[in-house]
Amino acid sequence: MSLSSGSFPSAFGQQTSKDSRQGQWQRRRRLDGALNRVPIGFYQKVWKVLQKCHGLSVEGFVLPSSTTREMTPGEIKFSVHVESVLNRVPQPEYRQLLVEAILVLTMMADIEIHSIGSIIAVEKIVHIANDLFLQEQKTLGADDIMLAKDPASGICTLLYDSAPSGRFGTMTYLSKAAATYVQEFLPHSICAMQ
Repeated sequence: MSLSSGSFPSAFGQQTSKDSRQGQWQRRRRLDGALNRVPIGFYQKVWKVLQKCHGLSVEGFVLPSSTTREMTPGEIKFSVHVESVLNRVPQPEYRQLLVEAILVLTMMADIEIHSIGSIIAVEKIVHIANDLFLQEQKTLGADDIMLAKDPASGICTLLYDSAPSGRFGTMTYLSKAAATYVQEFLPHSICAMQ
């Protein structure tokens, strides 16, 4: 018995390929969060954000802007201070989404404005992004089983497994959420939400 092209082996290969990709971003975020990985230049960017606000709050722990007057952006002591706040988050994939949200804030800090807020609750930005993601997925027909939430953080597991870029990427939702959160501090001509 011979197998023709397009039969079971090729269909099996496609399914195996799809299965191996499913969960890859969640695994990567879990690994990066567990190893405390951050992008190159992350701490210097956090320092710039702290110059434009009164502090960053992560799960109730505040990294105050006064830190920028006490330490330089490249100082190891500053990096350790930032990590001490991030390390209070027990779920590594959630920690990594918080890092991504802070990266979005660093892009806003590059805009020539005086302030992007008082104390910015980074976890609120992540939860706004999660709500936007859930809302859009429901309008596209996703059911409650597909949109299951992590019981520890309340974040949709499908969001954890989304790539950072693309239409349904985490950065898309985090950017919209950050703009919504700090909207009152942004100049009205710069940012128009869609």
